Amino acid sequence: MSDETLRNALLDAVIDGKFGKGLVVSVAELKTYFTESGFSDSYLQTFLPNSEMGALKAGYRRFTIRIGEGVYQIHPVELLYRMRDRGLV
Repeated sequence: MSDETLRNALLDAVIDGKFGKGLVVSVAELKTYFTESGFSDSYLQTFLPNSEMGALKAGYRRFTIRIGEGVYQIHPVELLYRMRDRGLV
């Protein structure tokens, strides 16, 4: 599965109130929530850090802001874009 698939699944879960604390998500929560989704443990472990704005890892769409060790905030504009894609706004 692609990082775009996980990104959309993560954003959908946050929008639907099934995941995270508002805009704040953690690597540990991500690994627990998506463990049965077919993504490898190492991929889940590195997904949020690699999606961080300013990260140098190529191939990832940047949409998180690191606010602590293993804790990230999702950029609100990314949530708005996903809500628009889903026809919610």
